[in-house]
Amino acid sequence: MKFADIQIIFDDSPISRSYLECLKQKNLTKNKIIYLNKKSILPNKFNSLINFKKNNFYPIQLLKKKEMLFFVNQVEEFFELERGFVKSMYNINNLSYFENIDYINNNSINSKEIVKHLFKNNHNYYLNTTKQILKEIFDTNKKFYHIHPGYLPKVKGADASLHSIDKFNELASTSFEMNKKIDEGPIIARTKMKFPKFKLKNIAQYKLKDLYRIWYSFVDPILRMSHLKFLIENHVDTQDIKNISYDQESSNYYTFMNDNELLRTFNKIFVNI
Repeated sequence: MKFADIQIIFDDSPISRSYLECLKQKNLTKNKIIYLNKKSILPNKFNSLINFKKNNFYPIQLLKKKEMLFFVNQVEEFFELERGFVKSMYNINNLSYFENIDYINNNSINSKEIVKHLFKNNHNYYLNTTKQILKEIFDTNKKFYHIHPGYLPKVKGADASLHSIDKFNELASTSFEMNKKIDEGPIIARTKMKFPKFKLKNIAQYKLKDLYRIWYSFVDPILRMSHLKFLIENHVDTQDIKNISYDQESSNYYTFMNDNELLRTFNKIFVNI
């Protein structure tokens, strides 16, 4: 199946919102969205609005600052996006553009509810937007794909986009078919580029946790979305698996960065003006 036709397992977050905006701009609004919705007595659409505001709280708040719009414009320029892409991606009404949304009354990707739903579903190929570890969902014998913000197998694990800059002075992304091992499935496509230096006004006002939130609100999700855009525009098929042996390349697994690593990496990325 072409990635232009793939179904989306949607866990509301900056990552999933960036994918949604990409599909919307490509007029791929008939693709099925499987929305992981926590159990609630509220109607699905109302509950999804609560999820949106909760799970995208930081980018929504950051976008209210004028100096952040200056930063966002740089991100859009670097990834060759139309001006206003990021603001549009955090439009609360974006789900309404899509015609086929299945709401699952559980936000766990391994829940009985989603496993049962996928067994009944005729589709076999899904792009996973969650950060959850897949386990029971593999019992469905469906194919699940993921876009990782690092050059696999060189950079596996957490904070991959930041480790890529810190350790290898690059930004990278990899699409792959998921299996029960973390970041070790068969690779479909890989891209890498030199990382940008972003100008940030009044950088002294931001603590490390603020810079981290900025990165994961705007840069990391756009990096992943850019890879999805590449897959769609180049008509990449889910069957385009490359026979890459992990034994022939350096393989490194990284955990979440500590404060010293974050400070060193953000000093590479952000320039005060």
